[in-house]
Order: sequence, then structure tokens, then C-alpha cells
Amino acid sequence: MAGADRAWEARKCTGRSRKGLEFRFQRPAPRFNPAVSRESRITVLHYTGSRRDDGGVHAVIRNIAADAHMDAVLGVSPGYGATKEPSLPVWCGPAVADEMIGAGNLWPTLQVAWKIRSWLRAAPRRVYHGHSRAGMLVALWLHFLGEDRAVVSVHCYGRHLWVYRLAHGLLGQRFLWLSPAMKRHYGLPDLSWSGCMPNGLNASLSAVMRRGPGADGVLRLGGAGALVRWKRWDLVLEALARLPASAKVRFMHIGGALDSAESRACEQDLRAQTERLGLRDRVEWRGWQPSSAGLLAEVDAVVVPSDGEPFSMIALEAMFAGVPVIATRGGGPEDFIVEGVNGWLVPQGDAAALAARIEALLQPAAWNGLRVMPEHLRKFSMPETLAGRWAAIYASL
Repeated sequence: MAGADRAWEARKCTGRSRKGLEFRFQRPAPRFNPAVSRESRITVLHYTGSRRDDGGVHAVIRNIAADAHMDAVLGVSPGYGATKEPSLPVWCGPAVADEMIGAGNLWPTLQVAWKIRSWLRAAPRRVYHGHSRAGMLVALWLHFLGEDRAVVSVHCYGRHLWVYRLAHGLLGQRFLWLSPAMKRHYGLPDLSWSGCMPNGLNASLSAVMRRGPGADGVLRLGGAGALVRWKRWDLVLEALARLPASAKVRFMHIGGALDSAESRACEQDLRAQTERLGLRDRVEWRGWQPSSAGLLAEVDAVVVPSDGEPFSMIALEAMFAGVPVIATRGGGPEDFIVEGVNGWLVPQGDAAALAARIEALLQPAAWNGLRVMPEHLRKFSMPETLAGRWAAIYASL
């Protein structure tokens, strides 16, 4: 937003709500102000209800928001603090559990929906875009309240399959999957790209693909993401422990624990496992970083070992940077990794298979045939493909 739209933004939403409607903010910056938004342009409220600024979903929103032809606002909960760039104008609504589907989240998301419904009905060029489980619930409430200027992107492999199928039935073309692999998870019969809107990047494609270890012969592997159990960073440690002692392999990870006891326990377990397996010289836990650029410039390949990875932004960023990806089957990476061309796929939960693939990459022949695939990756480019598709979706609501 510009001009009158740049009143001030919450770098940190603080304070308690009064009837869930008013909040105090710290620190001047661009903040969303519905009273002064420029109605000649579409304004999209990208809602997660999150208190944190880490993870791939906010990165996806920033990529969509980079389109200069529309205004973007980030919808969050009290306690949110921006830690990534570029910062977005912020709307701080009533507190919700951003990634919970359950009875305890129905009333909070209804409160959010009432506020957003009033905002949508105040002007015709406003659109709601839900990006989390709470965001999906808000879109459903808006539907029941008679407001259809709402679209939902599913970014997760949820357990409540029937809820997602119900939401898909109610919202129709306004309910978007990331890829055919996600449709398979939710039990949809059509496994084509129809009804899918993948994540994308505002980045240029590298002209060349990495060709393996450098002159020192060290294979450098990278990983990025939250320290949570389903990401299976423990599998990487198990695989590294299976390698011969003479194998020159290093693993660098960026990311950290989320604000939950379970995630903090996972971080402690991973650090303890690193020590127990004698991997201190091979593994480096670097914590949260403002971007993945430094890691991608350093490594020869990226590892995505998750059990059911919905998409993986780090995998997409890696391929745009010319870095091949080792990923597990059964998730979104299957839809954009071409075996032996821009990466490799291994079975889920199989440390031996992952170790074998890593060991194979110590041989120069394993890197033959790798190439950047511009024709394949174009569908994930925001400037070339996705920005126009999003603009058409928003304009149709």
C-alpha cells in the first residue's frame, strides 16, 4: 500500500482485546487501515491468524503480495511479531488457534468472520484469502453468513479429511489445493492439476545446476524448516550415522522450534541424537534465518525428509537456485521433482535408502544428467504464471 494506505503497521501486536475488537500496537510502520484503502485496486486480506512470522505460509503470502497491481494485508492474532522481510501491512484480529480445527476454535473464528464480513461489504474491491486451518473456518463462516468474496488455499495435510472435503464441496472453485498429491491425500478422484494453485516464487531461474562436491570433496547438504517431528530431521541424522566414517558429508539446517512444548522437546531430542550418534562434526543447527539464500549458496543439495510434506518451499527455492533436492515420496515434492533431473525421491521413513542416496552423491557420476528445467518450473513462477492467475481469481469473486 502507498500514500494514505501507509498509516502505521504492527511489528508487534500486543495488549488484550476489548470485546475482541481493539488492540494496541508497537512501533510505527505500514499498517492496514480499512477506512483509507484505495478502492480502485483490489485489496486482499491474507489471513492466517498466526502469532509467528516463521514457516513457509507467510513466505507464500509475501510472494503473492509482491504483485504491484493489488494491495495486500496480513491477518494475524495478538502477539504477532514480524521477523521477515518485506514487512506487510497487518490486521490484528481476535485471537484464534491458527492451525486447529475443533469446537474450541469455532467461536473465535466466527468473531473474526463477522469483522471481515463488515469490511468486505464496505467496498466491492475487497477479497478475503484464508491460508490456515483457522483461515478455512473463517471462509466457511463467511459462506454461511452469505459472503462469497472469499478464497481458501490449503497448505497442509490435515487429519480431518471430511472437513476439507466438506469445505471443498461448499466453496467449490474458491477452495484451492496445492498440487495433485494433496488431492490424493484428501481422497479426491481427480488427480490432475485442475483446482490446484501451487506455491510460487518471485525469483529468477539459475542458468546452471550444481555438480556435486567442490575441490575439497565435501558433500554439503542443507535442510530448512521447523523442528517438528513430522519433518523427520531425525531421519537425516540416522542416515548420516550409517555412512562410512571416511565419507565427507556435512548437514546444515536453518530453522528452529515453534512456540509449543512438543516442538521444543523435538529440538532437544534432535540435539541429543546428534551427540549420541557422534555427529557433532557433521551437523550444524543454525536456528532461524531471515532467508534461505545463504544456505542455498553454500550447499550442493537440499534434503526434504518429511512424512507427507504438503509442498516444501525450500525445495522449490532450491530448484530455482539450481540446487537439486532429495525428498521423500508421498507428498508435494513428487509433483515437481523429476528423478535424476532436478533431484531424487526416496521412500518415507527409510533411513537406509536415504543414506544410500547420500553416499551415491559422493560419486561424480551421480550428478550426470542434472539440469535446470525452465519449462517445468515456469508454472511455479509468480511473474510468469501465478501472479496473473491470482489476479484473475480475485477479480472473479
